[in-house]
Amino acid sequence: MDEFSTLTNVIKLFEEKGCPNKNSIYLALLKDTRKASGMVSGMDYPYSGLLLNISEEGIGYYYLKQAKFSLTINLEKLIVDKDNYNFIPKENIKSIEVKKFALLDKKRKSLIIKTTDKKTHYLYGKVNEPLIQYNDENMEKLISRYEKK
Repeated sequence: MDEFSTLTNVIKLFEEKGCPNKNSIYLALLKDTRKASGMVSGMDYPYSGLLLNISEEGIGYYYLKQAKFSLTINLEKLIVDKDNYNFIPKENIKSIEVKKFALLDKKRKSLIIKTTDKKTHYLYGKVNEPLIQYNDENMEKLISRYEKK
């Protein structure tokens, strides 16, 4: 988790790949296993979470993977898979939507990213994440930009 625990480290990771950082939102979000589970999903979405850079040009992301096998996803035990960096250009993004994670859960939000190649990334994150200080401000930006009112 040290690789993405500070905003400085995250910016450095994305700069190494030439990912745009103007007007970006940096987030570490976990895969919503309620929506994306099973063997097929594990092959299509081989990650436990994503470290996202959402900018005006598109979405750059790294896979976050568990350091060791576990049945539950634990943010503290995730590592950045530096060999799996991807960028989705703006024109290949069909939609980005932020929703309530659960009816009575105000602490978490779902993020659904649909692309033109018919893939859908189901993610979620805490509104106030104590382990990653930069996520709080960036989650608020994400909510204000993509949540339907």
